[in-house]
Amino acid sequence: KHDSIPSVDTFEDLSDGESESSSSMAHKGAVKLDSSRVCPSGAVYNCENGSGGRTGFMVPLENKNGVSEGVTKVPSKILDLLDGFRASKALFVASKLKMFDLLKSKGPLKAVDVASELGTSVCGTERLLDTCAALELLEKTSQGYSNTDSANTYLASDGEHSLHGYIIHSNDHVWPLFTNLESAVKEGSRQNHRAFGKKTEDLFNDYFQSQEVKQRFMAAMHSIAHLTARDVAMAFDLSEFKSACDLGGCTGALAHELIQIYPNMKVTVFDLPEVIANTSYFQPTEQCPAPVTFVSGDFFKDNLPEADLYILSRVLHDWPDEKIHVLLNKISAVCKPGSALLVGETVLDEQKTHPPRAVLQSLSMTEGKQRSGSEYQQLLEKYGFTNTQIKITGNLLDAVLCFK
Repeated sequence: KHDSIPSVDTFEDLSDGESESSSSMAHKGAVKLDSSRVCPSGAVYNCENGSGGRTGFMVPLENKNGVSEGVTKVPSKILDLLDGFRASKALFVASKLKMFDLLKSKGPLKAVDVASELGTSVCGTERLLDTCAALELLEKTSQGYSNTDSANTYLASDGEHSLHGYIIHSNDHVWPLFTNLESAVKEGSRQNHRAFGKKTEDLFNDYFQSQEVKQRFMAAMHSIAHLTARDVAMAFDLSEFKSACDLGGCTGALAHELIQIYPNMKVTVFDLPEVIANTSYFQPTEQCPAPVTFVSGDFFKDNLPEADLYILSRVLHDWPDEKIHVLLNKISAVCKPGSALLVGETVLDEQKTHPPRAVLQSLSMTEGKQRSGSEYQQLLEKYGFTNTQIKITGNLLDAVLCFK
């Protein structure tokens, strides 16, 4: 009744004199007038289900001879995938404008007030706000728009578990790569030259070109590390280890989690000098049981700090086999019998099709790759690590523990 198309009640007047026929009465009983729409083809679909969404079924109108066609199921999964890029970009833009920060501090706000605060058009802002409400990131009431609890926790940039940094990284660096996915598949290579106008030999060189870009990249890595740190740190009982070294530990999010759980453990973060120089921006405000030690160096070239437990979190999937060989060989050489290696990665199932997030990530076409549990076990055994244990955490990262 809210559309320009006549409501279903009027259709009986359009039939060949068949008023209140059994077929029209049956049809009226099957469709709610205020929750149905008419497709150009003449089919009617019900827009309501238990959660307020579409049921996913098309119910065709009967023709004038009373013969109905079979029910056709809408390919909901395919349609969701088809619209997925729109939803992602809406999230990226709202985050880049810091819309969620604004609503966290001042909401609820009307669209005109949000536009005034952000310096954006009222029309465009209202559409973006409505989209975020449709995606259940915002709540829309007569008072205006406000954040959901989830948006306050994960989308506002000042939240303890904020993913804001990773969202901005996805917009600025991952999105351009994926717009060139067709070329990436044809060539089997990362598309830096098309996405950014240059080809970089080192995977991370692009992120260290300026202080601003460097801090954005570190904020992105910190977002994921902070979200996954506790599950990785608690996946196994690590109380037997007196010291740990997080290789490529970036801001120290996992290291700080370890000393919260194991206050007697001495934890060192080993990362590039450009990274270590900026870690002060990301240190926790609360008092730690013991300080984390930060040491600068290149884990492919320099000597590694001594430790009972070495950690590689979100490292192995980035690098080609020859680099992995150098790194694991070095770790194995400094490990004493009884020492261990903790790997934090998303572990694929044996068919390598789940979880989809990790499979999608592989389309970035880095020289590294995602691995299944058995592949990690075989890889680590080559370097003298045995008794491999795998814990699927249910978080973005799983945990693999093996012993020298």
